[in-house]
Amino acid sequence: MKAETLAERYSPRVAGFVRDVHADGGLVKLNGISTSPELDFSDAELEAAVAVVETAKTDRAHLNAGFAVLHRGEDGLWLLLHWWLEGGIASHAMWQAELGDGSPRFSPVPAGVLACVWELGVIDFERKAFMDTALSGAPLTDYFASRMPRSTV
Repeated sequence: MKAETLAERYSPRVAGFVRDVHADGGLVKLNGISTSPELDFSDAELEAAVAVVETAKTDRAHLNAGFAVLHRGEDGLWLLLHWWLEGGIASHAMWQAELGDGSPRFSPVPAGVLACVWELGVIDFERKAFMDTALSGAPLTDYFASRMPRSTV
């Protein structure tokens, strides 16, 4: 496939902070991305995503701070969860659900898939926020207060 063809398919999407989620002994900043002009997730979509984040366990010791991305794309509903680990490392887990399902059921995505170009925009925001706060000696409360504004990715 030619690079021009790939570039023609890209279209900016709205992204931004949605809500905090308490999970696995810490706090997760849930961000959203949508193909629609608003971050207008249904109650069922948000409840399903929050339930996955709240019950997801990692086998790695984390800093009780993380972020998630709920992304309504054209082909599915995606959920990424990242916990900050010692040394500025982020762990990664990912799930996918079908669109149009009244009560989305997220299934784990096999290892090897990282993120799409839109999700990487949110990941970059969270990376910079973590560097500017926790990794610069500020308390984690400063990281949690740094929320992605509505913007396009």
